[in-house]
Amino acid sequence: MARVALHVYDLSRGLARQMSASLLGMHIEGVWHTGVSVYGLEYFYGGGIQAVPPDQVAETYGAPYEVVELGTTDVPQSVFLHFLQEIQPRFTAETYNLLSNNCNNFSNEVANFLVGTNIPQHILDLPQKVLSTPMGAMFRPMFEDMQGRMAASIQSHHNPSPLPTNVPTAKSLTDYSRVYISCLPDLHLERIMGRLNALQEDQLSAIQRLQSFATSKDPSVLQPSDRSVWWSIVARTLKESSAQATFTALCLLRLVLLTDIRAPVDHDTAAVVPVVDLILAHTQGSPAAAHRVLLLSVVLNGLEAPATKEAFGRHLPAWLTFVWATWSSQPTESSHAEMAACIVLNVCREATPADANYDSVQFALVGGCAEVLDAYANQAGLPRSSVAVERLVAGLGLLLQKDAGARGLADAVGLVQVLTRLRPKVGFGAMVSEVLALI
Repeated sequence: MARVALHVYDLSRGLARQMSASLLGMHIEGVWHTGVSVYGLEYFYGGGIQAVPPDQVAETYGAPYEVVELGTTDVPQSVFLHFLQEIQPRFTAETYNLLSNNCNNFSNEVANFLVGTNIPQHILDLPQKVLSTPMGAMFRPMFEDMQGRMAASIQSHHNPSPLPTNVPTAKSLTDYSRVYISCLPDLHLERIMGRLNALQEDQLSAIQRLQSFATSKDPSVLQPSDRSVWWSIVARTLKESSAQATFTALCLLRLVLLTDIRAPVDHDTAAVVPVVDLILAHTQGSPAAAHRVLLLSVVLNGLEAPATKEAFGRHLPAWLTFVWATWSSQPTESSHAEMAACIVLNVCREATPADANYDSVQFALVGGCAEVLDAYANQAGLPRSSVAVERLVAGLGLLLQKDAGARGLADAVGLVQVLTRLRPKVGFGAMVSEVLALI
């Protein structure tokens, strides 16, 4: 187990705390830069993904303003470095964006990968909060310059080398033992609460306790009656006709399901089935992109949460139809593809021939993998570190390992040819070979 901590630095060196009220019309404590300390190094985003011993960062910028203990991780360092290689194309000097792709967004993604939790929301929200003020836009170049100078200074003083070239770029099927759940994107709890209409006092209290648990992970803040209240609010909001209500309900439901995964308790599930039916109806047709990724995250968590696993599992063939439709739109959103591939991977890992509807599920999994992987194999310029493709290949391999019938079906639908064409295009060719050997 490795300790994981968030190091928080104030790039303004105290000036924000002293002058923000007069300059911006609001008080802010600091201009936050963060890095994640794990495995003896501090990982951060500045002109690219960097890794430096924490004491060397402190030599340049002083001790962190705050150290937030995120927990411990059992993720091996080699797997973490492989993850950094996968996301490296999204965190370069060219892709930096103060609002949506900054050092704190990187730290948040790393924290979720290692320990399954977000960094403090006020750090993530600061750029939007500042730039929404009349004077904030004027300071944007200054904030970006602070970030750039920090990265340049550390690089010139310490020559960080974040991604060693000898890190293995391929994994085997044994590396896919963990269940995937949706913790991203950020929960934005205050916005969700602000969009819920006409809450009674007991409902508001239950939602506030949900918010408290989401940030503290402390089950003692919850009450036994909370879950039935949450489900009733979700059901009522889903029945409203507006797109905003649907979005709000899906955000809330994803959080309710995540809470049941992290703090499972026995409770009355009578309210679950009607909500599952409503979600199923929303997957029909062509939902908006913002709704689609939330629906995928709800299905992902719903199939894993103890309270809903059975109810969601009854509709598994229908969920898979919705999942594979992710790749029907061109170009496919990478975030949608990665979420959909998580569902496929989880189902492939957990499905057994004794399950109800297994024959149709088996055909949907093998046939869907064949069709989508064929499209990827034909794609020019396929990223070698494509997360979605790797998850699909891993899921297929896990299914083939335990099911001889699936192996025969994979051969019949041409997966030998598909995987053979795919193998030289990806950075996990060893795993592709492992799957090919099963067919």
